Amino acid sequence: MPDIVKEIFAKNLRYLMDAKGITQADICRALDVSSATVSDWCSGKKYPRTDKIQALAELLGVFFSTLTTEDGISNYEDMQRIETLHERPTLCMLFDKQKTLDDSDLKAVLAVVNAISKERDHNV
Repeated sequence: MPDIVKEIFAKNLRYLMDAKGITQADICRALDVSSATVSDWCSGKKYPRTDKIQALAELLGVFFSTLTTEDGISNYEDMQRIETLHERPTLCMLFDKQKTLDDSDLKAVLAVVNAISKERDHNV
């Protein structure tokens, strides 16, 4: 197995574990593998068998390709954004409206959003 393939897998796995709050111990229990095996996957020393990759994908709630391809995480993040748009109709409206705005309008909207975020963070 080429090192670059192992590195891509390891990077994607670590990203998803962090994003989903899943530990190496969680993977050991769910896939019935040793901690050394999971450590080797996470460090890029070893590449799992196909059945273990599929089991990891199911555990993490992602496609097989999210773990195994160089653009897997970018695609995952894009899908997360799309899901968020679908779950929040007001965001969909904002997204649709942005198509008719010029760059200065978009900068103004972004400034308002940033100000609201700072205000909210300050009050927490």
